[in-house]
Amino acid sequence: MAITLAKVVKIEGKESIKIEIPADFLESTMTGRDLKPRQGWAVIIFTPSTKIIKIYPAKSGVVARVEVQIGELTPDFLQEVSSIFLESGIKTLYSTGVCFTAESCLYEVYIDKADLPESVDVRERLSEIKGVAEVKVDYLSP
Repeated sequence: MAITLAKVVKIEGKESIKIEIPADFLESTMTGRDLKPRQGWAVIIFTPSTKIIKIYPAKSGVVARVEVQIGELTPDFLQEVSSIFLESGIKTLYSTGVCFTAESCLYEVYIDKADLPESVDVRERLSEIKGVAEVKVDYLSP
């Protein structure tokens, strides 16, 4: 059994790019534990600096994009973020790690709304971390 699946696909279009994803790539994300078909969702993330597109299966059609602007990066920043997510039961789809841009230091994380407990105010919790300047939460949906 292979570790990864790969296929070369043709990218077509000018206004909207169409990419076909082979059914066997999505087989495990399109069935529940009972192996019955279910509707599938995915978040597509593009990183302009690397020109890499990533696709992550999601449980729901709503994904929170959390952007943390860091005024002063502390050595414990990522550990504190991890602790908050662990204590709150938050499972992440993807995170950028800490990225330095021309203007600032950022951390981005994507969380499926189905994995974001309603009792947790992620903006407030992350704002409590020393050195965090601002936290923005945008909800993405089709």
